[in-house]
Amino acid sequence: MDAIAQTLQGDGAPPSTPRSLDMAHDVPTRRQPALYMKLQFRPPSAAVHLQFQVWLRAVFDVAEEPSGPATTTGEASEARAWLQSVLLLFRSMLQAFNVPLFDAPQVLSLARRGTVASGAGGSGSAAPGPATFDAEVSLAIVEHLAHDSYGQALGETLKLATWAGTHAPDDSHIDSFCAWAEMHVAPRLAPFAGSRKSMLPVLRVAHQRGIPFMHLGSGVFQLGWGCHGRLMLGSIAKGDSALGARLCANKAMTAALLHQAGLPAPDHVLCATSAAALQAAQRLGWPVVVKPVDAERGEGVTVNLRDDASVVAAFDAALLASPGRSVLVERQIPGTCHRLVVTRGRLLYAVKRMPMSVLGDGVSSIAALVAAQCAQQRLLPTWQRSPIQALDAVARATLQAAGWLPDAVPPPGQWVALRPIESTAWGGVFEDVTPHIHPHNLAAALAAAELFGLEIAGIDIISPDIGQAWHQNGARINEVNFAPLLGGGAISRSHLPAYLADLVPGDGTLPVEVFVGGPAAWSVARARWQALVAAGQQAFLSDAGRSCDASGMLLPMPKPGLCPRTRALVLNPRVQALVLVVQTDEFIRSGLPLPAVSAVQMVDSELTAWPAGTAALPAPRLAALTALLQAWPRLRAQARASTAVPMSQVAGLKPAVT
Repeated sequence: MDAIAQTLQGDGAPPSTPRSLDMAHDVPTRRQPALYMKLQFRPPSAAVHLQFQVWLRAVFDVAEEPSGPATTTGEASEARAWLQSVLLLFRSMLQAFNVPLFDAPQVLSLARRGTVASGAGGSGSAAPGPATFDAEVSLAIVEHLAHDSYGQALGETLKLATWAGTHAPDDSHIDSFCAWAEMHVAPRLAPFAGSRKSMLPVLRVAHQRGIPFMHLGSGVFQLGWGCHGRLMLGSIAKGDSALGARLCANKAMTAALLHQAGLPAPDHVLCATSAAALQAAQRLGWPVVVKPVDAERGEGVTVNLRDDASVVAAFDAALLASPGRSVLVERQIPGTCHRLVVTRGRLLYAVKRMPMSVLGDGVSSIAALVAAQCAQQRLLPTWQRSPIQALDAVARATLQAAGWLPDAVPPPGQWVALRPIESTAWGGVFEDVTPHIHPHNLAAALAAAELFGLEIAGIDIISPDIGQAWHQNGARINEVNFAPLLGGGAISRSHLPAYLADLVPGDGTLPVEVFVGGPAAWSVARARWQALVAAGQQAFLSDAGRSCDASGMLLPMPKPGLCPRTRALVLNPRVQALVLVVQTDEFIRSGLPLPAVSAVQMVDSELTAWPAGTAALPAPRLAALTALLQAWPRLRAQARASTAVPMSQVAGLKPAVT
């Protein structure tokens, strides 16, 4: 951090800091709205660029992508390549902070500005220095994130890229790089930085499938339009019961409801004091588990307790982790935790959740395996690392309890646990057991999700063998989890295409027909709308000042303009088709309201200037608007043509090249 600060905050502007960032209106790309941005930059030497490309590939797993038509050669070509590499890092970092930018960034234009003096202070007879370039770029954006935030984040990215190009990608430099990004880039990206982690992987697959999405604010997105639209916040769905979500947050209430519904749940005692906890443990029988009644992510949970002293210590830890200062003592259920993720009445996938472990190779000791894993993780960005740690007291105690010593060599394929349980803080190792779930266990999980009214839920079943029925081996539903993490690991990511296929019909879009012109355009559009309604469609009709539903009832709206009206209508779950009438140049100012439409018909050229709507458009303005509108249906065709993504690419969650 200090080294970066000295490099980037020393005297004078860093060589690659943007000196001018002019924001333009949103314009459509193939699938996401875009921002045009102008900047000046000074590319580094070829050696710096080459070293930075090593960072891109080795640390961030970013491959070079086309940046649009490149007609430059020599110095300008090298400058374009440098800027494109920086833009790819920019997109990768914003995704790391949960900003869903997927369309490839584009270098639209590049021009050499001239030379600069290389002497200190510009005095004396300074020799010409590196050239400065003016560039215009196009970046995918999401709604409700200030345009200035993109410029500021890009400025920090340019600084980091220049610094990375002069440093080897070793663990200490990677730590410094990531710390700077988290301090100087992430704060500019509210409300996304720190938002729910499920949203980005879900939106990534939606983008690959050509499903449009809109950010509505505070991390809430709508996937699809109108009757096909689905509101989501992370993995929270519109159909989730608020009461069910509240019940799930309390483990005692969850178990009580499961028991009363005839479903398998743990036996426990709610305790307010350590003395009560001791009495409960003795009554339930050893071993026991002590946990907070209302904490999440495995916080404050202690397992395999077999004596009074350990129960008292575990009670104190659980009480400290409990927001409501309440603790459960449970009879320990033999077996391993299995999470069944169920959605809309069916199983999405199931994983066996083992504690953080290392896998034996028959050659290396446990200590060497742990050291190798830690070293490998340190070469990743901090936001991609697993929680594995060097052997500590908890790991040594876990090994000892299982009969292992740190210098023991486990056989090939043998998992060796380093923690007593899997948790968010400690991490874990997951095994896909989707094909092996016993039908009775699945039936219990589906019944639990339905009981709590959850559209999507993570049902945790502790079982010695998930392929055996719960009533045969004593398995129990340990937790019902509201808003389980989606896309957090490779197994979960591989099932997201199936999740979205069930959630959103097709590509989630609607028929949207656009008619362009003066009063005649309204008449033609109205006739088309009437035909759609007569055919049984819930079709809505709108121009800049009036909107009506399928019955002809007018829908007053507070904001004038076809752009806000269109975006409002695609949020209406009653809408099955849209007929729009364009009569002004509003879209040149506002940008297109949707990424693509079904068809555009140019009725006549009697368009006027927005917002007055009286003055006829000058010929250049009319030509620009016509070109914009005529390209609109082609964007839909391009998006549909590029939705086929290999399953290996979907599972790995690598951005599709558009």
